[in-house]
Amino acid sequence: MLRLRVLLVVCVLALAGCGGGGKPGTDRKRTAGGGVGTKDPVPGEKIGDAINRIKGAATASGCEAVKGLLHSTYGDVSDEACRAVKAEIGAFRDPAGAAYGTGAAIDFQTAAGEQRTAILVLDADRTFRLDFVLDTHQQTIGTTKPAAFDRNATMVVRTMQTGDCSGFLRLASRTMGLGVGPDDEVCRRVSEVPFRRELVANPAAKPVPLGGNGWEAFYKLRTRPDAYYTMVMVREDPASTVGSPRYVLVNALPAG
Repeated sequence: MLRLRVLLVVCVLALAGCGGGGKPGTDRKRTAGGGVGTKDPVPGEKIGDAINRIKGAATASGCEAVKGLLHSTYGDVSDEACRAVKAEIGAFRDPAGAAYGTGAAIDFQTAAGEQRTAILVLDADRTFRLDFVLDTHQQTIGTTKPAAFDRNATMVVRTMQTGDCSGFLRLASRTMGLGVGPDDEVCRRVSEVPFRRELVANPAAKPVPLGGNGWEAFYKLRTRPDAYYTMVMVREDPASTVGSPRYVLVNALPAG
C-alpha cells in the first residue's frame, strides 16, 4: 500500500502537478518549471543528514518540524495533513538509507514493527525532502532493481510526449501521484502538468536512470536545458497473490 496518498492527491488536484513551491521568503522557494541552470544539481548533504532530520521531526512536539521535511512543491501543508504524515513516519526506528543521485530512500520501522520506506527527492536548497512513504513490509535498500523499471520509465515519458493517455494510465500508479482519479480526469489533468508540456516541446527528452532497488527507482528528467526533475517510479504488487508486480510512475518533482 502506498502512503501519503492524501497529500499527493491534494497536490496534483490543486496545483496541476504541483507548482506552488514553499512558503514565500524561504530558501526552498523554487521557480516555475524547475529551473536549476544547465548543470545537474548535486546534493548538499549525505543521506545520514536526512535521516537525522526525520528523526528529529518524529520526536519533536507539534507539527512544524514535519512540515519542514516535505518537498517545497507541496506548498503550505495543513495541520491535518501534517499530522497524517507524522503518523506515517511514526517512531522512525532503525533507519537505513541510500542516495541515488537526486533521489533517496530510507527504510525504517514504526513502533508497531511495520516496515516502511521514505522516498525523498532533492529540493531547491540541495537537501533531500520527503515525497511520500511506501508500506513495503520489508527492507528495500540493497535489493536488485528490475529492468522493468527502466523500460517502463522510458515508455511512460514517451506516452506523455505523444499524448497517449491510454498508455500513460497503464504505466502510472492509480493510487497516488499523477494517476489518481477517473481515466478522463487524469488525462485532462496530466495534459496540463508543466513538465508534461515541456516534454511535448522536447520530444528528444528521455529519463536517465539514477539508481534504485527492487521497490523504487529514480530518474533524471531534463525537459529543458534549465529544467531538471527527479522522476520517481515504484513497484506495486497485485491486490491478490495472482498477477505480477507493476513498475509505475508516481510523480516527477523539480530540483529547483
